[in-house]
Amino acid sequence: MPLEFALKIEAGMSSDAGPNEQNDDCLGVRVPEGIELITKGIAAVIADGVSAAEHGKQAAEICVQGFLNDYYDAPEAWTVATCGNKVFQSLNRWLYGLGRSNSRDGRGYVTTMTSLVFKGGSVHIFHVGDTRIYRLRGDDFEQLTRDHSFSYGRGGTGLARAMGMDTGLDVETSNLPVEEGDRYLLTTDGIHGFLTDAVLKSSVEAAEKEGFDLACGELCRKALAANSNDNCSAILIEVLGIGAASKREHQRHFKRLPFPPDLAPGMKMDGYEIEEELQATSRSQTYIAREAESGRLVVIKTPSVTFEDDTGYIERFIMEGWIGKKLKHERLARAFAPPHGQNFLYTVLEYIEGQSLEQWIRENPTPDVRRVTTMAREILQGLRAMHRMEMLHQDLKPSNIILHPERGAVIIDYGSTHVAGLQEINAFSLGGHALGTLGYSAPEYFLEKKPSRMSDMFSLGVIVYEMLTGKLPYGERYERCQSVRDFSVLEYQPATKYNSHVPVWLDGALRKAVAINPHLRYESYSEFEYDIEHPNPKFLPENAGPFIERNPVLFWKIVAGALLAAEVATLLWFLR
Repeated sequence: MPLEFALKIEAGMSSDAGPNEQNDDCLGVRVPEGIELITKGIAAVIADGVSAAEHGKQAAEICVQGFLNDYYDAPEAWTVATCGNKVFQSLNRWLYGLGRSNSRDGRGYVTTMTSLVFKGGSVHIFHVGDTRIYRLRGDDFEQLTRDHSFSYGRGGTGLARAMGMDTGLDVETSNLPVEEGDRYLLTTDGIHGFLTDAVLKSSVEAAEKEGFDLACGELCRKALAANSNDNCSAILIEVLGIGAASKREHQRHFKRLPFPPDLAPGMKMDGYEIEEELQATSRSQTYIAREAESGRLVVIKTPSVTFEDDTGYIERFIMEGWIGKKLKHERLARAFAPPHGQNFLYTVLEYIEGQSLEQWIRENPTPDVRRVTTMAREILQGLRAMHRMEMLHQDLKPSNIILHPERGAVIIDYGSTHVAGLQEINAFSLGGHALGTLGYSAPEYFLEKKPSRMSDMFSLGVIVYEMLTGKLPYGERYERCQSVRDFSVLEYQPATKYNSHVPVWLDGALRKAVAINPHLRYESYSEFEYDIEHPNPKFLPENAGPFIERNPVLFWKIVAGALLAAEVATLLWFLR
């Protein structure tokens, strides 16, 4: 199994029905191959079907098999936390539905479930019930999960949380750094309910002598010898490497394709014929090309030879194509794999017919407001699709939006896109990441604060403002801001100042979308979408609040002017 680019582990497991006729426990470990080992990591799951439920065994099997399938089928762009929680919630709803329809008491498919995922330099834990995870690090042996159980009567216990017990599910989650040599032990209560921590620790420490499978089997035998009356199951994993030592090999993996030669119309490469050059910058070149087999037009983007030894640039360049292949929405440009393999480093992008929004703004100095809000809604739809994949565009501007005659506004260029799921991978340096275009980037980028979906909203608000006015909401001074103080003195210029056809309520929506403080922007894109097409009473003049609050600077200027006029009038009266 090729593990040279990611985590390395050794794992073993064992399960025993014990004194019971049926084993309601289920467990599994999955170590994927290839790039999936980097982008998704390694997963382990253990589940203990509740014996009092009619179908506890089936519930445990559904959870283990479901997690190991659904987690790896989920988008690679998602973080482990997002992916794990969604899978747990989905499995819980499935079990609850099965219980309601296929059991007498409506709770027939109930199980505990605990899983961990190794990715990058971290281990992510998801836990419901009383199965456990322990960690041995050096001489320290500690329990990483807590039992979701309660006591009653004469020493009786019951589960406070379990998969399939209710429609609502509170998943205990944690994210911890991993160190080489760490050992993780997952057990059902048939083991840890009858063995002390000291016995568990000694068994984990001695595992290397007899092998991990045998060590887990020995734990089951010890528990049964201690009068365990339940199924006994254990998984033992040791972290042999966390990937950092393999970074050099990883970088060679990404640099294995040579840069393409200078291209010109008529040249052919990997089944494409170059028709014309679109653009050449210091960072890349783009060409219109035709695919020989299908006849379709595509855009080929090639890297600049200036960065041939810049690993961060190369990784970012490759990432743009990877992102384009993951996004499937009519408002987002897609990327393709060459039909017969690839001999050079380049990206094949969808060719989108139409003019750029930048050109449209120049040609429409007095646009129809309804046309503008329609395009804004289309751009918003593309952003929302990216955000569902846990991606931030980070370089939204008019030149990165194409107006297709049928599809409408389409977002292009993912060269600055942030992918949450890939930021968890230590092997990806993703260096050389530059900010988007200054006039459209949110203040948090200048201040080195963590960006969010609200950062893309700021850019969208600036674009809509420019579509209506041909100006930027804070003027040219915005691009020179470098500190909190610089941003604090900026004043939003009402869009109505430049275009009298802009409704006051629409101007109010834009003001909120481009607020300097991200916490003052819209909390959801749906709310912003609604407000740019429907008058929000809060933004109407009669509800705009006291003038001193709406424009304090102008208010005090007026007051100062009135006081000065009064003093002059008084002086003239005395001089008469």
